[in-house]
Amino acid sequence: MNAPTLASKIQFFDRQSLLADFIPDLSHLLDKQDSNPLEKAIFEECLWGILVFTEKPQLVYANSSALQVLSQLQPEKSSSNPIPHEIRHICQSLIQSRHLFPSQNWMIEFDIFTNAATTLHICSRWVNVNTLGHSCLLLTIEDRQKAITDLVLDEAERYGLTPREKEVWLLQHNNYTYKQIAAELGITPNTVKKHVRSIYAKKKAQPSHGDSYSGE
Repeated sequence: MNAPTLASKIQFFDRQSLLADFIPDLSHLLDKQDSNPLEKAIFEECLWGILVFTEKPQLVYANSSALQVLSQLQPEKSSSNPIPHEIRHICQSLIQSRHLFPSQNWMIEFDIFTNAATTLHICSRWVNVNTLGHSCLLLTIEDRQKAITDLVLDEAERYGLTPREKEVWLLQHNNYTYKQIAAELGITPNTVKKHVRSIYAKKKAQPSHGDSYSGE
């Protein structure tokens, strides 16, 4: 079995402007005695995974989405090293950037391509956590395939798409051409076009806020 592959992109910002940009304050999430239940629930059910590490790096917070990603990257749990190597590598890259460039605060983005044909987009940066009295590493994780699937399922229910239209819509969101969709579903390209026209007609009949802004 091939190991997941990883690509990265680096940006760097003025430290104060970057830290001030992070809202809400993670202190409320990490302080068990002073936490807002609603805020905590929102973070727990957030579509994106959220991980917070100390500079050790030691994991101090993970929401439910992030825990699913960790188990996906490391199916065989290890009590001695519960954090996947890919995540540790990301933390070490951010820590090294601070040691080499102390006057800058870097944000590093990674794409991990897993064996399950899933793309995990991970954004890592430093944030202030008042409860701990020092900065921590914040990793946000987006399972892009899951995000697309959830979007399509939501739109399928909202616009009343048929099961076949839902299949076509999902493949189109994954950048399939009409010919590729036809081959995948065993139908003709003309049939694919009919389904797509039907989908847009249903969307137009029930415009969302996003549609009204896009001018459709």
